[in-house]
Amino acid sequence: MVSNSGVQKKLALVYGTLPSVEEIDQFLLTASDYEVTVVTSESIVGYLTQTSRYDQLTCIALPDHSENTTYLPGLEKVLQGFDLVVVKERLGMYAYQAVKAKWRSRFRLIIWVDNLTPMPGEDITHMRTIRTEVGNAADAFLVQTEAARQALLIEGVDTQRILSFSPFVEQRIQRQAKTRARAIANLGLADTDFVIAHFGQIEWEESLLDLVHAMKLIEFSDKSLAGRMKLVFCGIGSFSAEIRDRLVTLGLDRQAVYAAPSRDAFHEVLTAADCFYYSPIASRDRVDGDPYRLMIATANGVPVIAARGPLVEETIGKHRFDFCPGSPESLAKAIRKAAATQSLRIDIAAKNLQQLKAAKPRVTREMLEVFSIVNRQTPTIDVNALDHQVLEVEAQVHAKQYLAAIDVIESIFQLKDIPIHHKANLYRLIGDCFTKLGDGEAGKQAYQQAIELDPYASRAFIGLGTISLTRNSFDSAVLQFQKAVSLAPEDEMANLGLGLAFQGMGELNEASRWVVKTLECNPENTAALFTLVQIASERGKFAEVQQALATYIGLHPHDHNMLYTLAVIKFKVGDNQAAKSLVERIVSIDPYNERAQALSQQIARLTDPTAGTLNA
Repeated sequence: MVSNSGVQKKLALVYGTLPSVEEIDQFLLTASDYEVTVVTSESIVGYLTQTSRYDQLTCIALPDHSENTTYLPGLEKVLQGFDLVVVKERLGMYAYQAVKAKWRSRFRLIIWVDNLTPMPGEDITHMRTIRTEVGNAADAFLVQTEAARQALLIEGVDTQRILSFSPFVEQRIQRQAKTRARAIANLGLADTDFVIAHFGQIEWEESLLDLVHAMKLIEFSDKSLAGRMKLVFCGIGSFSAEIRDRLVTLGLDRQAVYAAPSRDAFHEVLTAADCFYYSPIASRDRVDGDPYRLMIATANGVPVIAARGPLVEETIGKHRFDFCPGSPESLAKAIRKAAATQSLRIDIAAKNLQQLKAAKPRVTREMLEVFSIVNRQTPTIDVNALDHQVLEVEAQVHAKQYLAAIDVIESIFQLKDIPIHHKANLYRLIGDCFTKLGDGEAGKQAYQQAIELDPYASRAFIGLGTISLTRNSFDSAVLQFQKAVSLAPEDEMANLGLGLAFQGMGELNEASRWVVKTLECNPENTAALFTLVQIASERGKFAEVQQALATYIGLHPHDHNMLYTLAVIKFKVGDNQAAKSLVERIVSIDPYNERAQALSQQIARLTDPTAGTLNA
């Protein structure tokens, strides 16, 4: 939607797990109305650069988190300034982070749901908590299948909060004998091979072992087909090694080809494939209702071998080679049937192509209408609302009204059903208050309570690290600040705290590195600047602090203290001309500055023993 001022609204697509490329490419349809940005991990951005056809796609790559791959360090800060945030799925930490960012940044939040099982992750506490928090905070849920809609209705989601637009996949290939022969050759296959392709994540839940076992059964019953049958895997995932090992164990390793995902690889595999295999196991804690993988096959004329399931029934109906899920024998029969009847394969592909009703103009209108509906929603601002009360507490803490803030928090805790993210934040604020009031032990207990509720509360770890610094427990402070930095890499307090902790341990090189990182986050952080000056003096290395001071002075050219500090450092490293120039700048503003006069005399004695002060 283009506003009256002609400025596009900003839309963020947030992913914590590997997406289907086609679902991102579909947002090309909204490019004239929305400025679309994908926010995800560095590894997923790397994947998208190789596979997406969205040439002008803007991505924000956040560091991969080693402890929890669904946590996106720094996401809350990145989402500031977006009008609309679309989060794919509702079980990962990234969805919870979006909820924490929403109440502060006031964007509209849409949760894109593909789970076909009601209450996914119910048996895992943190997933259940995330799903509940997300469900309460979302402005709308986006679904693309009736099965996903029904799952949300069973959970009790109001039907007015459930919106939808059709999935859309463009035809990428022309299936002709000449192009297929070329693709077959590029994949290292023979023209007579019967090729079964698998796209997407290579995980246990994709029933890929059933496919391998079916191939082994075919070896017993149809030697001719067994020799011609080839599996082509085009995807990535944690189950790749197990698939390879099983193929080797069964003596089938020469029957499989692995194509690294890329735009060219997708094109080659789609062109070469005789059939597409699709049979994910329904799972309560992962995406199992993504329609795009089926649609990329049907849109490009590739028939599908698929077991019955809600998504399969809804997307392609009976136009497929059917088999009993979990039965390699049934799957082997379906493969033999598909291989034996080319005319049937052609007929199935043609019927699926006719069923595709998602024309580009219609889908574009649907997408824009969904986003327009959400944008038109006007949130009711209640001065007594919990969000407002939490903001009031933060303002009181910022104004150093610590006792008043604690009183408000105690009154908030009398309320029922406080969201977990608010409760964790309030305990963190209690910790800040007690720490500032000098009660470090009470502050520590409050921070620990915040972390019990939200193990990814970076500011609570900063609080614990700060308490450790005040107690000269530098080794403990390092651990706390390292955790904070891993959760919020661009948080200047976390980086500075880590630098101070290393300084306390005497690890000056590490200390310098983290203080420099602080100044990269905020070049105007004067506490970090003076810390870096101190560390540089102890190390006897001044290159980094000179650059940091120069950057600051560029922003604040009349700051006498920083001009003088840089002049002293220039003088110390022997750059007398630069030192003299800086002193002259100070004196031009403040002719009676005694420190500048004294430094001027020192410079003069070294450069010209007969010279006096600047205004002698």
